[in-house]
Amino acid sequence: MFGASKTTKDIQPRAILAKPLDSLVFLLPLILFCEVAALAIDTTGIRVTEDRVVAYQLLQIFFNLFGVGGTLMPGLAVVAILLATHFASRQPWRIERRSVLWMYVESLAWAAPLLAMNQFTRMTATQWPVDSWLTGAALCIGAGIYEELVFRLALISLIVIVGADLLRFSQGSTLVAATLVSAMLFALHHHPPFGAEPFNAFRFTFRALAGVYLGTIFVFRGYGPAAGAHIAYNLLIVGLFS
Repeated sequence: MFGASKTTKDIQPRAILAKPLDSLVFLLPLILFCEVAALAIDTTGIRVTEDRVVAYQLLQIFFNLFGVGGTLMPGLAVVAILLATHFASRQPWRIERRSVLWMYVESLAWAAPLLAMNQFTRMTATQWPVDSWLTGAALCIGAGIYEELVFRLALISLIVIVGADLLRFSQGSTLVAATLVSAMLFALHHHPPFGAEPFNAFRFTFRALAGVYLGTIFVFRGYGPAAGAHIAYNLLIVGLFS
């Protein structure tokens, strides 16, 4: 639905949205890295991403409701959703290498304002207690992929389907409301009863603002760039300040 552009009034013209197929090619090496890193780190039967990324756990709970288990399901879900979205968009099955490579560059560029906001507000999120650089990288990448999948790709899309397509609210106002709701839930999910981090108003505010920012990237550029910006920020903040 985010690839459609029927009128000049659409808030998200096709020309600036990253194609789902390009986003998949962009994210696939990162998904594979998380899986391989988890296997390399796992010596106790607890996978690092599964144990510490709440969005990953939520995805597993969702799949378990339908009797489908397995630690690979969240990663496979990303692949399946992007393939299905690309199929529904009726775009050519052609990978644009420049677009894929550009996503790596723009991910760093999109992460820069988040880093600046972090330093300006001094509301940095809690850094993960990591045992090694491999553990930290897996957590940073996994959080970016799966939190953007749950709170941007799935949640914003669902709210737009209900609000704009079913209830006939304007697409623009529905997108604004969806972005704000997803940002609030994104910030809340780090705290009980979902996350383990005690509630802190400063960190909640920073994450809510970051959620609005990432939601805006998702609306105008798509899932791949939003996840890439989230990943780049995580890697930079842990690498620079841990």
